[in-house]
Amino acid sequence: MRVEQAIYGEVAGRGHGLRASSTNAPIFANITSKLDLPDAVPPNVKAWSPFVRGFPIHNHYVLARTFLDTSASRSGMVLTHALIIRLDDMCEIGSLAMLFRQLASSVEGCRKTLENLELEATSIDRATAKDLIGTANALAIQEQIPAVRLGIDGFEHLVDSLWNNLWPALRRTFAFRLSFDPKDLVEQPKPMLVCTPEQLQARWSRYCIVKPDEQTPNSENAKILCGQRDVRPILSLAKELGVEVHTLRELSRLEWLHKILSVGTSFDDLLAAVRMINGLSKQSTFGTEIKDRLLSQFTQLVSHANCKQLLLMKNLSLSGFADSQSLWSAVERSVSILRMLPADDNDLIEIILASADEKIVVPEWRTTVTSGLSRAAYRDSPDIFQAIWRWAERSDAAFHAAVGALSIDSDIEQRLSIEVPRKLNNTFLATLLHTLLNRHWLIAHGAVLAATQSPLDATGQQLQVDKNLNQITGLRSALRYASPIQTLECALAHKDTRLIELCAEQAISHPEILANIRCEDMTEQQIWCATMNQNLSLWNAPNNPFGVRDTVLTRFTNGNSFDKGLLQTLARTPLADLSSMEGREQLWSLLPTMERDQYMQATVIGWLEVAARGKVRTIPEPPLERAILADSHLQRVLDKASVTFEACLAIVSVLSSFPEDRFISLLSNRLSSTSVIYRSDSEQLGVIIKSRHWKRTAKHIAERFYKRHPDLTHGLKLCADLLGFYLCWKLNLSRPSADEKWKSFEEEVLELYPHGPDSSELWSRAGGKNSDLLGSSQNGITRWHNALRSIRYGGRPTATMLLNVMLVDFPKNEKLCLFIRDSDIVGRH
Repeated sequence: MRVEQAIYGEVAGRGHGLRASSTNAPIFANITSKLDLPDAVPPNVKAWSPFVRGFPIHNHYVLARTFLDTSASRSGMVLTHALIIRLDDMCEIGSLAMLFRQLASSVEGCRKTLENLELEATSIDRATAKDLIGTANALAIQEQIPAVRLGIDGFEHLVDSLWNNLWPALRRTFAFRLSFDPKDLVEQPKPMLVCTPEQLQARWSRYCIVKPDEQTPNSENAKILCGQRDVRPILSLAKELGVEVHTLRELSRLEWLHKILSVGTSFDDLLAAVRMINGLSKQSTFGTEIKDRLLSQFTQLVSHANCKQLLLMKNLSLSGFADSQSLWSAVERSVSILRMLPADDNDLIEIILASADEKIVVPEWRTTVTSGLSRAAYRDSPDIFQAIWRWAERSDAAFHAAVGALSIDSDIEQRLSIEVPRKLNNTFLATLLHTLLNRHWLIAHGAVLAATQSPLDATGQQLQVDKNLNQITGLRSALRYASPIQTLECALAHKDTRLIELCAEQAISHPEILANIRCEDMTEQQIWCATMNQNLSLWNAPNNPFGVRDTVLTRFTNGNSFDKGLLQTLARTPLADLSSMEGREQLWSLLPTMERDQYMQATVIGWLEVAARGKVRTIPEPPLERAILADSHLQRVLDKASVTFEACLAIVSVLSSFPEDRFISLLSNRLSSTSVIYRSDSEQLGVIIKSRHWKRTAKHIAERFYKRHPDLTHGLKLCADLLGFYLCWKLNLSRPSADEKWKSFEEEVLELYPHGPDSSELWSRAGGKNSDLLGSSQNGITRWHNALRSIRYGGRPTATMLLNVMLVDFPKNEKLCLFIRDSDIVGRH
């Protein structure tokens, strides 16, 4: 190898400078200042000359020995003999002893003629410096460079022994020299090893002082530096990773990495190894086998990592690894199976916040953590949802980030909503609600309001954002803690159709909440209607359902606001029976056809049920009366054996349009099956017949049922004027005078024998003489009048004789039978 030489010392007029060199290369002049004393020699320090130094500069390495120049014009001047070798050549030299021998050994040697040298790199065997282990320990500590060796004696031997254990890459940066004070360490790179006079030890209190008596290396690095451990495996690892070990710090890191790759199993160690490799070997094409093996080993641990461990990975860059997807998939899985216990909340919140931080967190970690949280939400466990609400009370940012990680899924929202605690700290209420609204999670929004507000306030606030009338779940959630009566209060206050539906649901199980409604309010009407639509039997939920119904129908009649649905629903309940309602007359013309028919049918049945008990409540108005008469229930009631005759008469008495034929039929059935007729019933019957001028009815009763039911006399007497003279006389319903009887007799015989008494020889057959008859030329009326006058006043034949003959001609004539038995006609016998 080629070695150049130079001498530095006092130059006239310039101070320290280049005196001579074996070549005029610019480097010789450039290093002049580096070959002077580092600083002024401290007072009373004598033992410092000569000393050796070495340092790399550009592509060369300088090895020099410096002497005190006592011949200089001023004190403190030095002479330095320097050897300059190509850095590449220098790094291949195993021992510096050969080169040290080429350096001047005295001041006089520095005055020789200089020429370049051609040397063969040879090793010189000599004993290792006694303080090498102490120096190795001091260098390996790495707290503060350089390591400080006290005294210059043996320093050259120490450097040579140390150099022998260094590898080429470290030799390229290895520098050493004399130093009087840390303040003179201004060059870069700083020397790794300095020697200093022993008197100056106190100046180096912050630095590691070589302990020459140490016999045991205190670290693996120290073993390498003192030759007790082979560095080649570490250098091989470095080479595979595509890096060189230029410093002891790099050696320490690679030595640690080598050990971890061999025996490391803990999460922290493997994570540190991954970080180190990624920092050392940035190109993914280097060390692929090592990287894949390490990443696979680390991935197995990551799959079951805890919160703290996952958090350590937030800034883990893997740019130097060819394929890191498996590791990030493991992170995602690990996050997805975290228990998320309250004890871990501090770490969990930090993870959540970090997952939303784009500045300090690597994108892969953020993505996988977010995906893991999303997967966790699909597990059967409610852990993540319970945790989110715990975080909500401590950090709105954590809540925002956690919710943002969840899938926009209705099932996820439902599960999140279920886990909202009964009471929730509302410190961050506005932020929580805003976060949920951004995802349009109105169910969770309502649940948060329920946990922080009164039901009335919760529903009011929910309605400000929950405006889709087809969506009820958000309001249901806001009412989750409301009592049934509070639900009613909310519905009445906010008048939202969904609240009405929710209130109706409550009323199904708790109908008592409707006890005091009056339905003067439209919302109360709608609630009652909705309740009955789900359970029609709750028509009687109000304390006074008939009164409430009347209120609703009165509002309808008066044109006030009312719920049309309620009108329709009531028509399907017992409240459709309006038989007890006052002022119903106006309803029939206002009700829609379908509802009118339903109300009318129910009212007919209701009216008849009451009437059947003999308690006719009201006189039916014309539309109702027509409906009653047309309804088959009427006949069934009238025919029912349990319905009294009195009740039947009462029903007919108020039905002014009751047909006479139906009444005759009714009487026939009743009188045929009844054994006793009470006087009151008989009189009521007579009143009805008389008031309606039912002659046929009166005659029908008189002729068919008088003999069977003598008690009918009381009724027949009231309508006797409808029966005629003969029937009343026959039934003894009235007492006609003798004149009236004779007049009636005259009318009857005139009808039977219109031409006169001698018709069919009646007069002669009765024992009279036709010649005695007056007015043969007169009409039948006159002739009979005269003949009967003669009989009445004692003429012959007698009335009895005449009637006997007539009965021969008309044996079934009831009137003739009546006359022949009457004393006013035939006399007393």
